Amino acid sequence: MREYTHIPLDEEVRSIGGHYVLEKEVRLPFNGREVLYVVGMGVVDTSCCGITGCRYAIVPGYILGWKTRRNRDNLEVSEVESIRSEETKRILTEQIKKNDVVQHVEFH
Repeated sequence: MREYTHIPLDEEVRSIGGHYVLEKEVRLPFNGREVLYVVGMGVVDTSCCGITGCRYAIVPGYILGWKTRRNRDNLEVSEVESIRSEETKRILTEQIKKNDVVQHVEFH
């Protein structure tokens, strides 16, 4: 079991080369369980190398406990289980790309 800290949605996080925004969290039913994935957008717009960006999905894993506590920064925390099966990752990647316009799906 791992923990996933829920980052506030629709808040721009700036860095030296650009920024990202987490847009939504999705609880996707899958084979009798629920999978958590988060959709975001990253933009490189303050870099000397040009301008680019993409939409992506991050998959923390199967939900074991939804927002079970808050951490010391008062952010909600869920309990998740990593998805290890490559076949399951392939199926979920296809499903996520059908549901949301994302260029990349990352499993944690």
